[in-house]
Amino acid sequence: MSIVSEKRASLGLGSGVLALLATLGIALAFYRFATGIASVSNLNQGYPWGFWIGFDVLTGIALAAGGFVVAGLMHMFGGEKYHPLVRPTILTAFLGYLLFIAALLVDLGRPWTIWHMTIMWHHESPMFEVGWCVMLYTTILFLEFLPVVFERFHWQRAFQVWRSVSPWIAIALLVLFAIALVQKPAWVIAIAAILVAFQLGVEFGIVHRNPRMPTMLMMAGIIFSTLHQSSLGTLFLIVPHKLNVIWYSPLLPVHFFVSAVAAGLAMVIVESTLSARLFGRRVELYLLKDVGSLLAWAILAYLALRGLDLVFRGVGMELLVINPQSIAFWAEVVIGLLIPLGILLTPEFATSGPWLFWSSILVIIGLFLNRLNVSVIGITSEYGRTYYPHWMEIAISAGIVSAGILVYIYICRNFPVYTHEGEPASGR
Repeated sequence: MSIVSEKRASLGLGSGVLALLATLGIALAFYRFATGIASVSNLNQGYPWGFWIGFDVLTGIALAAGGFVVAGLMHMFGGEKYHPLVRPTILTAFLGYLLFIAALLVDLGRPWTIWHMTIMWHHESPMFEVGWCVMLYTTILFLEFLPVVFERFHWQRAFQVWRSVSPWIAIALLVLFAIALVQKPAWVIAIAAILVAFQLGVEFGIVHRNPRMPTMLMMAGIIFSTLHQSSLGTLFLIVPHKLNVIWYSPLLPVHFFVSAVAAGLAMVIVESTLSARLFGRRVELYLLKDVGSLLAWAILAYLALRGLDLVFRGVGMELLVINPQSIAFWAEVVIGLLIPLGILLTPEFATSGPWLFWSSILVIIGLFLNRLNVSVIGITSEYGRTYYPHWMEIAISAGIVSAGILVYIYICRNFPVYTHEGEPASGR
């Protein structure tokens, strides 16, 4: 059998396994809606949030952070050099948010009432802010991905309309968000005036116009994603009596944001490496080395933040007590931070594709452990109950992820997701 035939057979087998997992997950999700959440999970009064929140929501949203990280740190400030990373990252983020929404609907006790937040506003609620940010950011990601569709079907006129209209849609969404969250009309008017003035400056050539993506669209994505990445940490500030002191901190929103930046960068490296292997492309190593450098700085920032926070809160002794919480903490730090940081700070490893890939995998594992520690392992039940994920909880999550991977593969095979304009010859 030739190498090409072996690769196709391997891809066919992998797609078959993913399809099987997706089918099982979808079937179990329907079973959950037919019989109730208790039939497919071990959630209880002591642990109303379990594996679905820790993995599907907290981890999934953080891994989708590559969308705003690439748009903010690279595409807006790095110029054309990073363009090959943008479309795949936006697609990953877009699908990631859609999967998060699907998983959340499975987890919610009454998912048919989720639309209530659009008309019943609770300005002081972190969950209200997260819900609105996710809803609006998913819309932004959809708008950012539309050029791929226009290019696939050669819809030049639609593309021109999109370039003209999408910045104003982004402004409308930002103003709507301000109205929903800010209860002072003067602030809303000021925000709207600044956004409109900026966009007029772009259209009249006073402000630089991005040649590929409207700047206002990217700015809206960065704002929405930044706000709800931190607000996911804010959710746990309401449980100081339940969350272990190792993780409970007034800085939880900052912890969640900085760790999401690191996870987003790691996901860019993992996605780029795996897609290159899957679709027979060469890895953009000349770009991933820069991403790896930024990832090292993000890990250092997060380590410094966590370390100083633990010291100033006087929690150091808790880390020396041998119990499930301290073991889980050290697993999170060693696996997800110290080992990958050591790899990324070693020059010969930091410029190696395989080492960049595996260090990023460790960062992603560390993020998952952190989110699971905050949402499950670090929680103490007042009812003396324990929680272990039901196999159906894991199967449903695996099915949702598998479905997302299959959709990603289909889109990449049938749409111009991977483009390499402006790529230097040395990158090959």
